[in-house]
Amino acid sequence: MDPQALPHRYKYRTGLEGDAAEAAVLLDRTMATVCRRLPSGIPMAMRMTMHAFEGVAVRFAPGDDGDTMKVVLELLHRDPNLSLPLAVVDDMDDVVADWRNWGRALSLPLLVVEADGSYRPVEARLGAIDIRPTRPRRRRSILAQRRPRFLVRRRVPVIPEVPTFVVGREITAWE
Repeated sequence: MDPQALPHRYKYRTGLEGDAAEAAVLLDRTMATVCRRLPSGIPMAMRMTMHAFEGVAVRFAPGDDGDTMKVVLELLHRDPNLSLPLAVVDDMDDVVADWRNWGRALSLPLLVVEADGSYRPVEARLGAIDIRPTRPRRRRSILAQRRPRFLVRRRVPVIPEVPTFVVGREITAWE
């Protein structure tokens, strides 16, 4: 699936038995709608905003043959039954690019799921804003010591080193 071509409709296997084994998802930039059956057989539809998810997570799982690893990209929810898979791939060539694109498209943080099930963010965030070291506002340039353009036309006064005194009578209006 391409994160730039949202909305997407897809189905995935939930890992449960019987009628509850499959779920249908409609994924949009702001909302995820999940239609599935409970293990008791009752149909259920849930609409979750993107704020309900912790982030876009990457998880490494053993492959089907046990020798290889597969990578799972998913929308991670606090409840593991509500996490939504986005991609399951065997080769790791474009996984990082897809992971970043999904995070950017859904405005969610990028997470890594550890082997014990805990997760950690890849980069620090404050809400939807990435926290990075601040850059200097202006770079030092060779032009920094020059005068501004509007002051170039004005002459800088030349102050003599020794002050001069004029000897004479002061002219006033009342004399």
